[in-house]
Amino acid sequence: MARKAANASLWRYWPRLLLLIPFALVAWVPFYNRIEPALGGIPFFYWYQLAAILAGAAVVVGVYVLEGRKAFADDKRGRKASGKDRAGRGPGAAR
Repeated sequence: MARKAANASLWRYWPRLLLLIPFALVAWVPFYNRIEPALGGIPFFYWYQLAAILAGAAVVVGVYVLEGRKAFADDKRGRKASGKDRAGRGPGAAR
């Protein structure tokens, strides 16, 4: 049972593996260490790095959104299990 719980807790962090994509884009320099094809007169070496930065930012935003959704779902599931999922701010609402 403990092994299953540990495995489930590791599976929760799968979106963080997506952060390896920007690293992989720039880690192997010989792949993009060339001049051609130029884009608007800018050598490939420069515009590839700029594109990698933009792609990295998009991946970070995507991971942030996925992690936020998972945290929200986990929090909501935890509140339902404890019976504190009442909406509103009345006298009986959870605080």
